[in-house]
Amino acid sequence: MLEAVLLLAAATAIAFIINLVPAFMPSTWMLMAAFYIQFDVPFVPLILLGTLASAAGRLYLALGSDAFRRRFLSKHRSDIDELGAFLNEHRNFIAPIVFLYALTPLPTNTLFIAGGMARVSIAAMLTGFIASRLLANGFWVCTADVTINNVGDVLQHSFSPLGVALQVFGLASVVALYVIPWGKWLRRITSPSGKTRAP
Repeated sequence: MLEAVLLLAAATAIAFIINLVPAFMPSTWMLMAAFYIQFDVPFVPLILLGTLASAAGRLYLALGSDAFRRRFLSKHRSDIDELGAFLNEHRNFIAPIVFLYALTPLPTNTLFIAGGMARVSIAAMLTGFIASRLLANGFWVCTADVTINNVGDVLQHSFSPLGVALQVFGLASVVALYVIPWGKWLRRITSPSGKTRAP
């Protein structure tokens, strides 16, 4: 019993840490699959605690991204603010979009980095993330025994060519978030005449 509790605590702590790091970390489901397969950690507590820990890590990642933006990324801050304001005006779509995205095994770190930079409703993002990851983590852990046999396999999979390519693509999308003139584009889209309004 004590061993199971300690293993759950270790899995939870590691899940929080890997979701706090901006890039090149393994997916949470891989970590949980390794603990489930190698150490026979109870399935339901593992999924619940791992998902909540990953959500906490993503929350702090988003908050850190917002702080980083305020301190170092002043050049295009107004554009990012306009994007965030536009998304928050349509916040009913945020949770479903995050829900669908997080159903996939794709990394969600850049999603929360972008959300933090744009000051999108973190509550809406976390709602979709937690609901989705409870389902996705359970599914991937149950089906991962063919590819994940122990904790050592987790890093091997995360640093595979496909894993690295996905992380690089995600980081490039964050850079695009910063350099794209969102304010100009959004004003053009939302203007009744279809033309950019005068400032």
